[in-house]
Amino acid sequence: MEKQRLYEKVRHGTPRFPMACFTTRPEQPSFQIQLHWHNSMEIMQMEQGTAEVTIGAQTFQAHAGDLFFINPQQLHRILAEDAALVYHTFIFPLHALAFQTGDNAQAYLEPLIQNTMHFPVQPVEEDRAWIADLLRRILTAAEQKAAGYELMVKALLLQLIAELLRRKRFLAVPQSPSKKSQQLKQMLEYIQQHSESDLTIPTMAETFHLSEKYFSRYFRTATGQNFTAYLNTVRIEKARVLLRETDETVLEIALNCGYGSISYFNRVFRQQIGMSPLQYRTSAR
Repeated sequence: MEKQRLYEKVRHGTPRFPMACFTTRPEQPSFQIQLHWHNSMEIMQMEQGTAEVTIGAQTFQAHAGDLFFINPQQLHRILAEDAALVYHTFIFPLHALAFQTGDNAQAYLEPLIQNTMHFPVQPVEEDRAWIADLLRRILTAAEQKAAGYELMVKALLLQLIAELLRRKRFLAVPQSPSKKSQQLKQMLEYIQQHSESDLTIPTMAETFHLSEKYFSRYFRTATGQNFTAYLNTVRIEKARVLLRETDETVLEIALNCGYGSISYFNRVFRQQIGMSPLQYRTSAR
């Protein structure tokens, strides 16, 4: 299962085919993909269960059959308290759909690639059935990987865009992002890059030239979590990667993720993941 991080630097697909389709089945009562953003286009399709999906300033209660378009550079997150949750993700850079020559077809794609035109966050009711059918065909092609599947996936994504254009579903994008949105991205990226450091509300407030009270209130309102809870989520996600992919001891991993106390690290890890770090390493491997 692929997992996203804040400004997502995870490469999806391969350099020659940078598109990915995958299914997420958390199979645990508490699940979250923390607030993050990336430069690729993402489509989320709910198959079963429920989740709270935040995209930009909007929060949705998602159910089976719901579809969401997450445009490049849009902040988004997923929270769920449903062990039955299953959803599909389709992620691709829009420039990967471009044509080599500047013909009329390329002219239609340019506003999307240049981020001056956006997909709607949710399709209208009358569009859901045909979009779901296209996504089903994309997922099947990506899973089977028959000869030429890359061409099939690309063709179906272009068909999706062409049909949305025909139906005039795309939205014009304001020329400049809001100051608050840019500031929040900077804060989240700073946390991601310095999560192993001794980050506190005072240090964050000083870094971003804000009062501690304003920073705390702003961060909770913008992310839905207090600062400490968000920082722990980032650190534990890094710890999970290290537990899966390295042979470092639990103590070494705790220190590398910013925890000076092994007992506190174990307690936070168990609260978030439902098992100890050693149990997680064993199950993940």
